[in-house]
Amino acid sequence: MSILRKMVAVILMGGIILYGSTFFTRNSSSEIAGVMDQLNPLVSTGELYVKTEKPQSVNEYGTAAYQQTAANADGKTRPVAFNGLSELKVDHYLKLTNKGAHIENYEEVPKDQVPEKALQQIDK
Repeated sequence: MSILRKMVAVILMGGIILYGSTFFTRNSSSEIAGVMDQLNPLVSTGELYVKTEKPQSVNEYGTAAYQQTAANADGKTRPVAFNGLSELKVDHYLKLTNKGAHIENYEEVPKDQVPEKALQQIDK
């Protein structure tokens, strides 16, 4: 009976930690938040939209680092950080596939494919 109680306690603590980490990463764009969200089964995948800006930095290999505000289809915003394989064209629209703070990939989309509420937030 003691082993069963310990197993239940460990499972319960694991669930509390996973659920609690979603609050820590909710409005974060840090690398740590991205890794935590990528591994957390309680974080769902989604789509975010951004209007590209100049990158914060470009390394010696040409990889560009971006930190922007993104919006989902309902117009809810959150900060995101992602890398482009090269410097992206400014003022173009991207659809980001994300799992919380973790950006899995991005693709350029025409303006008419960006949901209206998201467009209102990112076109400011």
